[in-house]
Amino acid sequence: MKFTIHNLNMIFSRFRSNGWVLAELFLVFIVMWFLCDSLGCLKYTFYRPLGYNIDHVYQLYTITGGESRDTSLTLGDKDWDILQKLKKEPTIEAAALCYWSLPMSGSNSYRDLAATDSASVNMRIIQATTGYTRVFQMGEDSSRPFDQLTPDPNHHVMLTEGSVNEFHKKLPSFSQDMKLRWFADSTYSVNQFGKIASFRTYRYGGNAQWAFVRLSEDMVRKGYGDQWAQIVFRVKEQADGPGYRNDFLKNIAPKLDSDNVFVADAAPYTDQRLQFEVMNGDVDKVNSQSVVVLFLLVNVFLGLIGTFWFRTRRRRSEIALRMSMGSSRAQIFRLLMNEGLLLLGLVTIPAMIICYNVGIAELSIGRTELISTWPVKWGFIRFLLGSLAAWILIALMILAGIWFPARQSMKIQPAEALHEE
Repeated sequence: MKFTIHNLNMIFSRFRSNGWVLAELFLVFIVMWFLCDSLGCLKYTFYRPLGYNIDHVYQLYTITGGESRDTSLTLGDKDWDILQKLKKEPTIEAAALCYWSLPMSGSNSYRDLAATDSASVNMRIIQATTGYTRVFQMGEDSSRPFDQLTPDPNHHVMLTEGSVNEFHKKLPSFSQDMKLRWFADSTYSVNQFGKIASFRTYRYGGNAQWAFVRLSEDMVRKGYGDQWAQIVFRVKEQADGPGYRNDFLKNIAPKLDSDNVFVADAAPYTDQRLQFEVMNGDVDKVNSQSVVVLFLLVNVFLGLIGTFWFRTRRRRSEIALRMSMGSSRAQIFRLLMNEGLLLLGLVTIPAMIICYNVGIAELSIGRTELISTWPVKWGFIRFLLGSLAAWILIALMILAGIWFPARQSMKIQPAEALHEE
């Protein structure tokens, strides 16, 4: 405590020179907090579990060639035939057919579901056959799985946890026993069946607000007869490997052909994810932000270390005088290090107040250019974590800026340093 009071007296006795250092630390803390917060939220969003699994998942691609041998067959008939053959393959764990409903895909269909006139949620409609949730290993109530949902899109849906939470925000009394209706359409009363556990739309996205409807064989063959279907399947883990794609195209694909529809490829779903992120601009955005953050971090690092390096070098005579008066090297090190950390401590609270108000601005004025890269919802815990990371990084820079020049200064003989003065 006595040591700290002595450091504070030293700081305030040289307030004119220390004022510039305090101002620099104040600005550096705000910049560093923004860098830590922005990069930390981005990495948290990227590495947070998706809520579904695309490992060992493939998407089937088909082409149409030549004349149909049976003109009475619809495209839906042929797709359904391919799906049934695919399910019988020994290496396939699960397979499903859907329309505009794959995760991490630019092909979407949206619609509003309403609980009351004032409580509606816009959500993506997933139109798929049985097996869809098993292909992507989505969490669901074992007593009410998607495969048991009544295949009637007008009257029966299964919501995701993200959709349920959004309804709760708008209508606290919302429950899964409530009847819903398609917004602006009082014709159909929609029943809820079970719930899909929370998951995210993709690696850079938030929790999904989806509504699942199940397709029957008749709906695929007739209702979507002329539409191109999306077929996905999960391969058993022990059967999958680097050569599975080639083996599939060579040995399995020819057996799946239906009339004049032929299997052209089976692409790993991880490729689909990468393509979607590139097309969505997320890869460029993340790369650009990472370069900017790294550039600013290096500049802050060099600037802050340079400041304390120069400041410590200028105090060679003071260090020599203290050594001649009997101070040990350890005591001088502790004095200089404590002084640097005290300078940081003096600006921490004011700088944190500024940072917190910048974060609060997101709630009041919306997403601005400054904070548009923040994918995680603002909260006090997030603010504290960003502030702690910024404080630790700055403290390490200060210690690095003091340690080396102080060590060099202590190698000189006190008499020589005082003679130079």
